[in-house]
Amino acid sequence: MKTITHTNPNGKTVQVNVGEHVTIGPHATIGDDSTIGPHSTIGEHANIGEDSYIGENVTIDENAIVGDGSYIGPHSTIGENATIGKNAIVSKNSYIGDGSYIGKGSNICKNVTIVSHSTIGKNVTIGSYSTIGSYSTIGQNAIIGENSYIGWNVTIDENATIAPGSIVGSK
Repeated sequence: MKTITHTNPNGKTVQVNVGEHVTIGPHATIGDDSTIGPHSTIGEHANIGEDSYIGENVTIDENAIVGDGSYIGPHSTIGENATIGKNAIVSKNSYIGDGSYIGKGSNICKNVTIVSHSTIGKNVTIGSYSTIGSYSTIGQNAIIGENSYIGWNVTIDENATIAPGSIVGSK
């Protein structure tokens, strides 16, 4: 890991810790004191917040936003135009699809797939090995148990708890 000086599109100069073989696309904005692990790619016009941690072999696609203080685990992908809220956690081997939104303080556990254009509210926990289908909405403070499947265009209410291994909606 080495510390580099990165000049953002707005002209602001920041200090960023980067691993080997990191690619930062044109017009990407990186927050001060952030870390980008080895073999990771930050897409064109992506925005990484201050004090964020991007793990090894992570892809942040074009126009994606990672909020201040967020953690993106190794071998994860954040799709085009996706937003990860402030202080959110996306654990290893997870996929956040294009146009999806993960709310502030949410915890996406390992090996989770959120297909595309889904909205995950604030302070939500999604258990390991779960899948959230396209265009679904998970209300704030909800808990989705591990190994669950939430189908396409499904709404889970605020404060709801879904038991591990559940199937909600059609597969």
